Amino acid sequence: MALLDVVGAVVGVAALALGGWQLRVAVLDRRDARSRRAAADPGPPGADRALPVSVPFGRLPAEVLGRDDLLAELDSSLSGVRRRRPPVWVLAGLGGVGKSTVALRVAARARGRGWPVWWVNAADPLSLRGGVLEILRQLGAPDAVVREVREGAATAADRFWTFVDGTVRRAVLIFDNADEPALLSADGATPPGDGTGWVRPGTRVHLVVTTRTVDRDTWGSWASLRVLTALDGAASAQVLRRLAPGVDDPTGREAAALAERLGGLPLALHLAGTYLASPFARWRTFGAYQQALDSAAVAEVIADLDAVRPHGRVAVSRTWELSLDALTARGIGRARGLLHLLSCLAPATPIPGSLLRPEAGTAAREDAAALRGLAEVGLIEVADSAEDGSVDVVVHPVVADICRARVLAGRSTDGGGDTGGDRGGDRRTDEGRGATEDGQVMAEAVGLLAAAGGRLDADRPGDWPDWERLLPHVSAAVTWMAPHLEPPCLARLLAVSRAAFGALWGIGRQGGRDGEALARANAAAAARLGETHPDSLAACNDLGIYLSATGAPREAEALLRSVLAGRRGVLGEDHLDTLRTRDALIGALLEQGRFAEAEPLYRGLLTDMTRVLGAEHPETLSTHVDLAWSIGMQQRPAEAADICRRVLDRARRVLGEENPRTLDAWDDLGRWTNEQGDHAAAERLARTLLDVELRVMGPGHQLTLTTRANLARSIADQGRFDEAERLLRACLADMERVLGADHYRAITARRHLADTVAARGGTAEAGPLYAQVLRLQQHRLGYDHPETLLTRRLVAESAGG
Repeated sequence: MALLDVVGAVVGVAALALGGWQLRVAVLDRRDARSRRAAADPGPPGADRALPVSVPFGRLPAEVLGRDDLLAELDSSLSGVRRRRPPVWVLAGLGGVGKSTVALRVAARARGRGWPVWWVNAADPLSLRGGVLEILRQLGAPDAVVREVREGAATAADRFWTFVDGTVRRAVLIFDNADEPALLSADGATPPGDGTGWVRPGTRVHLVVTTRTVDRDTWGSWASLRVLTALDGAASAQVLRRLAPGVDDPTGREAAALAERLGGLPLALHLAGTYLASPFARWRTFGAYQQALDSAAVAEVIADLDAVRPHGRVAVSRTWELSLDALTARGIGRARGLLHLLSCLAPATPIPGSLLRPEAGTAAREDAAALRGLAEVGLIEVADSAEDGSVDVVVHPVVADICRARVLAGRSTDGGGDTGGDRGGDRRTDEGRGATEDGQVMAEAVGLLAAAGGRLDADRPGDWPDWERLLPHVSAAVTWMAPHLEPPCLARLLAVSRAAFGALWGIGRQGGRDGEALARANAAAAARLGETHPDSLAACNDLGIYLSATGAPREAEALLRSVLAGRRGVLGEDHLDTLRTRDALIGALLEQGRFAEAEPLYRGLLTDMTRVLGAEHPETLSTHVDLAWSIGMQQRPAEAADICRRVLDRARRVLGEENPRTLDAWDDLGRWTNEQGDHAAAERLARTLLDVELRVMGPGHQLTLTTRANLARSIADQGRFDEAERLLRACLADMERVLGADHYRAITARRHLADTVAARGGTAEAGPLYAQVLRLQQHRLGYDHPETLLTRRLVAESAGG
């Protein structure tokens, strides 16, 4: 992912010693910057005094890990191996990521060479001027040069560099905290990229700038811009384990997961690890802490940081708070509200530009300017533009956590929740659209999700890639926002979230972690509306479908019977949702192998569906295919094939050749055609269908994989065992990779493989395969399922052979 066309981004590690030094670098140097920055003029008497430029070496940790390539570059420039004139290094990135630590390491190497090293705080005009004056004082500059700098003359930077270049042979000058780059320009207002200001190419001094502004155009093509990203996974997990050695995590997986969730930000890792090591911690494990972050308890997690370090929650956020203030000062007041809006969605996950599509006019211009501003100061990452001209953005998870906590607190940005100072407790509306107080930001986020979902169809394969990009953000919103939404807004969110679950079903991922998380989150969120509310019943219906499809059909049956009773009472017997629940309930019986019991129930349901919906309604057509399954599994394949053939003809005419319901009927027709003995016809059906599925659904879709297995089985039944075995082994490997070994489709494919091996005479080789199938079926289907009993007989036969 490109970040504003910045090259040379460095993935790395700050130090393991991430305690007081990190907080001092990120916070204490800035604590007065907000008030000083308000004075752009020379200021009150005494403001023109020289300020210390000593390097704070006490903040440099004993070891800086993970920056080897960058440090090698910097060391090379210090040694003069590569360049006659040293480059200008701009170290950019999010606050708390370790930029100043790298600069300290450069300063330490230069000091070791005996060079002069100066550290100038460039956060505001007064600090910058005071540092420059001190450098001139140390070098014995003439009064004329000092006077121009003190008075802020237009030629001050020129006079400074002319004098310094004529005075020193080698030195290092570090401009730290240069988050308002214009302060380093000649006029104090334009970007410094023209090379005429306080940072410029061709000097004898090694220049290092630390900043949050990652925009290359700001710094000029002559600057060596390096964007420091966060700690890598292994190092950030190591930080957590070292800070909280008493936390039980024998495999290290929970620490790794939490480190990833915190985005590898050193400051956040330090605070989280210190908290977990504290006797005051409410969450005692890495996993519990991560779950709290991802839930509505995020505000409590942030607030609890103060229990182990005074103003810890202020420290973790103020490192970028000044950047938002600077954007507001530039007239981009929408930036703060937009950042809070983006933080309502999934952190560290690309937010599709289509989701952020603003209305035309002033609002669109404000949002575009805000996105550019947030990207310039490193608070969001911006991906390459899409074909429609939109861009994807990513919010760092720690930034998102802080913003969520503030949204839940019902107040605007206030320095982390403190009530003192010039911002404490102030409730205000951001400039531009939206406000951060109460539920307005969350309601706006729900509106974006609802609008994006409304443009998509869960049953249309062409929309599935867009659904996959939207799903993480829908899931995040339901998980943490739902408990705080008003009922109408919650209902709107549930509508798009349930549609997303339906898309997961089409995509073929409903049985995975995503499906479970979304189904359970929807049910938990909808419970606030009451157990008989239509949205609550709908969410429970989806959860029942999920349970039925993932090996818990008895639990699904109980839940769906309760949903059916509720829908009959609230919606009536003939409502579409009531009919759908009846279908889902019978499906739970099918999953238990109760085929004879399911058949008459399906026939009764189809009578009602035909009367209410019509014979060609998509739900009616799909239920006919389910009826065929119950019949075919009772060893009546010819009857099942005849039903599927009639459904396929209607589905092609009504829904189209490539509709998922059409393809499902087609696949089942091939299965039952093969079961009735017409293997060559089944092969032809499967080959034609497979071409369509590969084009429409892709090779990894579960229906495509099933058709591959059915094709191989029809080939085996024609005696072409070697060809069939080769196809089945490849298909089984793909199924286990995509779906998992215990997925019922993978279990069935393994049974087909065992049958094929046995049929070619490999009875001894087939035995272990049958035994594997039996273990999986006993776990997934139960000991008394008809398919389990059949495999048990085959295991016994292979052992006897």
